[in-house]
Amino acid sequence: MTKSLPHPAPLDPVLASIGQRWRAAQIPDIYEGCLEPHGGPVSRERARNVRGFFYPKPDLPKGLIEKRTIDGRAYGVEYNIPVQIIWPHDTSSLKKPLNTLVYFHGGGFVVGDLDSHEAHAVRLANESECIVVNVDYRLAPEHRFPGAYDDCLAVTRWAYQNMDQLGRQPKRFALGGDSAGGNLAAAVAIACRDLGIQLAAQLLLYPATDLLRLKGMPEKAYLGEENLELFGLDPRASPKYASTHVGLAPTILGVGPHDFLYADNMAYASILRDAQVPLTLREFPTLNHGFFSYTSISADSLAAARLMCADLKSHFDLAGKA
Repeated sequence: MTKSLPHPAPLDPVLASIGQRWRAAQIPDIYEGCLEPHGGPVSRERARNVRGFFYPKPDLPKGLIEKRTIDGRAYGVEYNIPVQIIWPHDTSSLKKPLNTLVYFHGGGFVVGDLDSHEAHAVRLANESECIVVNVDYRLAPEHRFPGAYDDCLAVTRWAYQNMDQLGRQPKRFALGGDSAGGNLAAAVAIACRDLGIQLAAQLLLYPATDLLRLKGMPEKAYLGEENLELFGLDPRASPKYASTHVGLAPTILGVGPHDFLYADNMAYASILRDAQVPLTLREFPTLNHGFFSYTSISADSLAAARLMCADLKSHFDLAGKA
């Protein structure tokens, strides 16, 4: 199914004001200097400050939140991978089987962590009625490609093999992510198809699907400047370049026309359509990149986030009936 909203329309004034205030405050780009020694931690601290200043986290009701460490060695990864396991706030849901979503945060492969995207996961848990496994994958430039991908695939395999500890409904299992996390969700969804892991959906929030085209600081930090051309064509880094997209999980893709990844997202949507992948495409005419982070200040962003959650719940329900 494709659902398109009319555009163009002006950017939500609340979101436009963020850019104006950012420029007025002369705050450096989050990724400026991230390739330098110790550049990663500097970018992460800058990102934390920016989030607190421009768009505070929404105040959401929370259910049980468990911190756990996944031993990656069972899945070919020589690292322990921290995760949050987040239950819906409705405690009655603990008594019944639930949907399960493995979620990968955004942040250009350089910034972001469990705390920065906890509210994303909490909203998804509450409104999509699912247990969310929020993944703290390794970040660049300290850990280059395919570190983040390997961590995300390892946790996905762990979650699928341990459904008795999670939602307890193997048919109602999905992946999701925003921006760089959307890239990772799309790439891991390809691996799931090839491994025979059935997904109810892949939830892609303004994903980066073609790192070869972007070639910005985050991509250089993740792939390495010397490897941009080589790794940029690897479907684990750029899902667009998979040899085939036939047989991928039903896809929910949300993006706004003011997003710098809008054209890439439309191109990926076209590829999925051509491969006859079931697609729910949501275009939000007043929104830009990162709208799932702006729900506490932007009514349009909140409405978009809630619609994406409802779409995911619908896909879970449909998969459960299959």
